[in-house]
Amino acid sequence: MKFILKSTIFILSLIIASFFTMQLNSAYAGTSGDYTLKPVESENSKVNVDGGFYSVKGNPGEIVEIKVAVYNFEKDERQFLIQGNTAYTNSDGQPGYDLTKVTDPNLKIQLRDLFSNNKKIVNIPGNSNAVVTLKLKIPSEKYIGYLMGGVNVVPYNEKAKGTVTENGTLIKNKFSYSLPIQLIQTGANTEDVNYKINSVKPQIIDGSSGKQIGVAARVSNTNNAYIPGLSSNAVITKYGNKKFKMTASRDNQSIAPTSHYNYMVSWGKERLQAGKYHIKLTYSGNGVRTWVLDKDFVITDAQAAKYNNLAGIKPNYLWLWILLAILLLALILGLGIYMGKRNNKDNGNNNQLSSNSRRRRRRR
Repeated sequence: MKFILKSTIFILSLIIASFFTMQLNSAYAGTSGDYTLKPVESENSKVNVDGGFYSVKGNPGEIVEIKVAVYNFEKDERQFLIQGNTAYTNSDGQPGYDLTKVTDPNLKIQLRDLFSNNKKIVNIPGNSNAVVTLKLKIPSEKYIGYLMGGVNVVPYNEKAKGTVTENGTLIKNKFSYSLPIQLIQTGANTEDVNYKINSVKPQIIDGSSGKQIGVAARVSNTNNAYIPGLSSNAVITKYGNKKFKMTASRDNQSIAPTSHYNYMVSWGKERLQAGKYHIKLTYSGNGVRTWVLDKDFVITDAQAAKYNNLAGIKPNYLWLWILLAILLLALILGLGIYMGKRNNKDNGNNNQLSSNSRRRRRRR
């Protein structure tokens, strides 16, 4: 019986001592474009460039000129593509102006569509510059707040430059520069920002140590308003588990008007587990104003299994092994008790037979 118990404890210890490990790798690179941009004053006083961007204010239907100087620092002549685009919010929480197609449920007027001579290709000699003019029409229809976009400049018909990382990975990037545009109608009413979380879903996040599991909170600004340089803090908790807590914080979050982006919260090396969760996301501007966004969300068993697999995290069957070990232990203990009782019964029967045999011999 003692041998059986010792064997069971030894087997259980081996099962509980089994662990899984995971190895992650990543690479980063950067590049340079060898050119730069500068906003140029226009003869039309309705275009202001004092802040390093274009602040446009005019009457509905009016046409204004947007002028940009492009400086080519290379010795050879180069071609550049210049075009006006609609602002969006990129994955870093910053306005972007390099997409020719931007969609959002709250976006009614595309600033890109207001340019009459968009998408210009210009030749600029080496170590020289050129001034390019785009014509922008202020919308005829009235709107509240202001529209946002930008002038984007990228080398034309040039191959992406490659950079080799420390682990031998080749990364190719094309560099582009942009200058923001803020467009408002004369006499238009201002509008305050309106932030909200549309949804929260599992996501694979490319972190400094490789692929990680996390969630993406789809945050949107539904109004034609913009506040730059916000600080943010996200806290995720799980219903029924007071110990669970995931956090993330970022500075310099600037959500473009009528746009959205994914606010990432990493689980680190933790496995994604099914259940009901809550996210509290707080934005603050200059310590004066704060916006608190709350939303419940659910992670299903299927989602947890899918994204754990995508991140290279193997299923955790430790609970199953522990359960099997407990069942095995119970079986062995039950078998041991049964065998013990059986032995005691057999011994009792043998003693009774021996006693009866002695009685018979005495009668003779």
